Amino acid sequence: MAIELFSNLQVNLLFDIAVIIVFATIIAFIIRLFNQPLIIGYILAGVILGPSFLQLIKNEEIIFALSEIGIAFLLFFVGLEMDMKKLKEVGFFSTLGTIIQVALTFAAGYFISIYLGFDSTASVIIGFVIAFSSTSVVVKLLSDKDRIDTLHGRLALGMLLMQDIIVIALLSTIVTIDSFSPTSLTISFLKGIALFVIGMFMAGSVFPKLFGAAAKFRELTLLLALTICFIFSTLAAYLGFSIVVGAFIGGISIAPLRYSLNIKGMVGPLKDFFSTIFFVSLGLQLNIVQSISSLIPAIVLLLLIAVVIKPIIIAIIASFFGYDKRESFFAATSLGQVSEFSLILAAVALSSGIVGREIFSLTVILVALSIVVTSYLTKSQDKLYSTFSWWMDKIDRLTPEGIKQKKRIMRKKEIVLFGCHRMGNIFLNTFQKLKKDFLVIDHNPSVIDRLNKSNVPCLYGSIANEEVLKRSGINTAKIVVSTIRVIEDNLHMINYLKEHRSKAKIIVIAEHVHQALDLYDAGADYVIIPHIVSGEKVATLMRDLLKGKKKVDKIKNEHISHILFMEKSELQKEE
Repeated sequence: MAIELFSNLQVNLLFDIAVIIVFATIIAFIIRLFNQPLIIGYILAGVILGPSFLQLIKNEEIIFALSEIGIAFLLFFVGLEMDMKKLKEVGFFSTLGTIIQVALTFAAGYFISIYLGFDSTASVIIGFVIAFSSTSVVVKLLSDKDRIDTLHGRLALGMLLMQDIIVIALLSTIVTIDSFSPTSLTISFLKGIALFVIGMFMAGSVFPKLFGAAAKFRELTLLLALTICFIFSTLAAYLGFSIVVGAFIGGISIAPLRYSLNIKGMVGPLKDFFSTIFFVSLGLQLNIVQSISSLIPAIVLLLLIAVVIKPIIIAIIASFFGYDKRESFFAATSLGQVSEFSLILAAVALSSGIVGREIFSLTVILVALSIVVTSYLTKSQDKLYSTFSWWMDKIDRLTPEGIKQKKRIMRKKEIVLFGCHRMGNIFLNTFQKLKKDFLVIDHNPSVIDRLNKSNVPCLYGSIANEEVLKRSGINTAKIVVSTIRVIEDNLHMINYLKEHRSKAKIIVIAEHVHQALDLYDAGADYVIIPHIVSGEKVATLMRDLLKGKKKVDKIKNEHISHILFMEKSELQKEE
């Protein structure tokens, strides 16, 4: 009987997951036809499947458990993005500016909630709910537009990091918010600090050695990353926190490692699958008729604070910190939504009996609607800036000239070299002799160690990993060289450059004639075939190219003619 019941549960759960994925895919396709953000489609799919319409999902508790895993993966991925060393240039703004922003937004939410008739405890929760922005949504929107490494992207991520730290501290103490016992609050806070310290200690002493041993094996690297995610999640649950707090800290502990970009590329598909379930589950929890009809005034006013007032506060703060008005505006409009952490905050408050179901439903609606609104606002940032630039001009005039900052976070590289073994070293030596600005990318940890010791600009990662390609900045480079001998990897890199309309000259390597022709067809400017042309000859070609001599097209045509002749000769020999 028990086996049959378990079997039925498995079948029903599989059916529910299948329905969620199928509906999410169908709605996502429709949404993309209208060039709208996919997140909207996922939430809409949940609304259709939920109590408001089809009521197809039966195992809601299990689906919500899976969605919690989804948000854990999301925040693990977000933690991987949060390399605090990269945020040091905006550290002062991130720290003080975020504290000011959270305080002002919380105050606005609190007093509006009191005005709407909520009690003081519920108003405190609502105030914090709308004070925080969604790291996962902002990262996704910035990534989609390749703006993570822009100044406004770094400003937004800096604020998000501080917001996440603040909300983790809140999650550490929320269970005692009704009693406000100094002892219990202190213990919870110390537990949270201890978990964070453990993560930082492991990041500095243990994880580099573990990942160094695992880095040569793709599967082992992925399993090790997931193990760390689950260990920290379990440890957080043991200490009385949500599992997503542990997942986030686990991600932060891996972020400083040189393997983090590769890990993000590998964890990405898992994150996408479970986060889809998470966003659909948001829609499942929305009973449109019941919720909206009773909460319309609260939804309108609080949504206004989240998507309008909060960005205005952030824009003013950024401007007063001396940042360019355009960057301030773009950072502010990116942060105009309610965080997924707010859902956890409301859920913990609900399970602790601090607030009722009404507050949780309100939070779900605010998260869903604010994500939708932000998705549209982010798509139209340039137009919005043109419309409201006069307002930013007025704020900019109030900023003292002495603190205005014109910063450029990421220095662009003139040349990007993939692979630094044998032939790659020939290119490296040429670049160094010519004193060119270059970056070397290699997936061999020992090669990266050697380059680091020689103070050579380098990055650990695979050419087939899109996260690595994004961070390398190859779409803005003048020359991209790959000495990787896997044709599929080189084709992937060439297609990436073409999709981003890069004007970089592309030099790659191939083992066989037919592979060289495929690479030329894909858009390569020159293909090295080792048994036809030596590395020394290519180095001479590189010197001419770097000196601005326009010989590449002529050499390319001559080379194609030569290898076509060789291909014909090889076919004749086979016959």
